[in-house]
Amino acid sequence: MRLLACGILLLTSLGGAQPVPPPGSPPVYGTVPMFLEDNRVFVELTFHRPDGSARKARAWVDTGGGWFAITEPLAKEIGMTRAGDDITAGSQRATPIAHPEVWLGNLRLDLTTADTYSVLGVTQIDPGIDAEAFLPARVLMHYDAIFDYPARTVTLAQPGALSPRGKRIDMAVHQESGFPRVEVSVDGERYGFLIDTGAAYTMISRELLDKWAAAHPDWSRLTGAVAEANMIGNDVDTEGLLIRVPRMDLGTVRIENAGAISRRAGIFESSMSRMMTAPIFGAIAGNILKTMRVEIDFPENAVFIEQRGQPDPRDLDSVGLVLRVEDDGKYRVTGIARKEGRPVLEAIQSGDELARVDGLSTKGATRDAVIRSLQGRPGDKKTVTVIRKGKEIEVQVVVQRLL
Repeated sequence: MRLLACGILLLTSLGGAQPVPPPGSPPVYGTVPMFLEDNRVFVELTFHRPDGSARKARAWVDTGGGWFAITEPLAKEIGMTRAGDDITAGSQRATPIAHPEVWLGNLRLDLTTADTYSVLGVTQIDPGIDAEAFLPARVLMHYDAIFDYPARTVTLAQPGALSPRGKRIDMAVHQESGFPRVEVSVDGERYGFLIDTGAAYTMISRELLDKWAAAHPDWSRLTGAVAEANMIGNDVDTEGLLIRVPRMDLGTVRIENAGAISRRAGIFESSMSRMMTAPIFGAIAGNILKTMRVEIDFPENAVFIEQRGQPDPRDLDSVGLVLRVEDDGKYRVTGIARKEGRPVLEAIQSGDELARVDGLSTKGATRDAVIRSLQGRPGDKKTVTVIRKGKEIEVQVVVQRLL
């Protein structure tokens, strides 16, 4: 379900001396460490219990998400009460609650434009995700949001408080959703894209990927989402088309050999485009963004990028399993990746429960830990234990260069 230790700020990391608020005035920005897991951004937020003591909670930061959400145990611990009728999102239920007081570093966040919910019956905001809270675009839209992936910091600043750094790229922010839209050029054509810090892998409409694949038979491709591209685990992933795009241009920023996974035609063009200022065809996600310092100045409708490298062309080297995280924390094999129509391994079957990978017990493990356990250098051998019809089966599988 996509619910739609704090460090001292180093002035050099923000481009020199910054404004200092007068004594007694609210801070103009807050900076905290970034936890980058499964290509997704996480930060530590601070809440307060009824007795005034601080309660730290890890939050998943998503410029493509809508609600501000916290888990039910966290909501109870900070004294939040129901503020409306329950709603259902996928297999989960959520209760609307009043806006809690919450801080990112020393900056108190403005939640006034975000619906706020407690997700019932869970201790994590989503299975396999180590987070108790979800920080969406509807909160971020008030700020100049700096995602410094190489430095592993996140800064939220009041409008105009900090001097921008990097190459400026025009951006358009939807005034209700807060979703930021930029344009990407491929083969001389321009396409609208969402900037999505909450997604692990860049996603593109299947219709557009099929068009590119037909025009470029030499582009590397794979059927079945593997490694970080494996974000859902249903048929969208098992039948998904993965392509490595030789060149994409985001303004004057050149992106080389980035992988992208397909999404059903219409998801971006119709459903997501209704929440954007203009149509989009995909979302730029963590596999690209993590090579950059990305400053999304929501109030100024601009993004500033400092590029520190290119996407890793080996990021999908793995054994080729497509997985789904169940609500009980188990990992289910839903497919095997295919190259030229043939599965890349045969010892494991769709429907198997993935129990162990080498020394890692997968039940309750994070997506990041499970994905990393299945990756390596081509030729590396992994000892994988699956459960099939109640029986444990141990097999040896080999890491391959898949895309």
